[in-house]
Amino acid sequence: MTAFERTFDRAALDYDQSRPAYVNAIYEEILRYQPIHSGSDVLEIGLGTGKASRPFLDTKCRFVGIEPGGALADLARERYRAYENFTLLRQTLQDFACPDDSFDLIYAATAFHWLPEEYGFRRVFGLLKPGGAFARFAYHAGPDRGRKALADEIQSLYRRYRPAQGKPAAFSPADAQRLAEKALAYGFVDIKHALYHATKDFTADEYMALLRTYPDHMKLEASARNRLFDGIHSAIQSHGGVMTVTYAMDLELARKPV
Repeated sequence: MTAFERTFDRAALDYDQSRPAYVNAIYEEILRYQPIHSGSDVLEIGLGTGKASRPFLDTKCRFVGIEPGGALADLARERYRAYENFTLLRQTLQDFACPDDSFDLIYAATAFHWLPEEYGFRRVFGLLKPGGAFARFAYHAGPDRGRKALADEIQSLYRRYRPAQGKPAAFSPADAQRLAEKALAYGFVDIKHALYHATKDFTADEYMALLRTYPDHMKLEASARNRLFDGIHSAIQSHGGVMTVTYAMDLELARKPV
């Protein structure tokens, strides 16, 4: 497990409580693209605490999730202890021993970027049954669009304490298309993509818990990180005590040829 991945595991409760739920439209689109039932085999890569697992488990499929983080995996096991079709392996995809042509659906929820691109696509392609589908989806946080003064103040704090970061660009439909097209180079066909939007409100304390789950923030030098976090906390408090994060949620679908 990498240092970045260990950050998630150390902040397992913060991760589970702070990260947003994915919009239902993502699951609906995946299950239209690749219908799943009790005879289907499904693999989730990087299950975390299981925030994206229930819609697939509810199809009664044979479900396998892989998650290297012990604390994250423990929360997922507790969450889905009543599901007889739930199997969780505490390991990475690289350590996962499984024959090729095993799964009808493989998906990763804000997890596939941890893998080297070539390895990830080729391994998924091999593990899928002919005609099987790969779904990758993720969320991308954006500023509070209803409180411009708050967003501007937070951006000024990032310029001060993370000057190399720059202002993040909004994730666009073109970005989703670009990610979807990557699969073509590895033999996949029938690519599709979509982009959805959602918001989540945070108090100042809740937003600090969210920031503690961001590996790029936690690797900052401690004094700079503390000043950044304190500044953001104070900014939220001084602008009414609530911050509304906007999320773009992208979905990319691809199929292994029959």
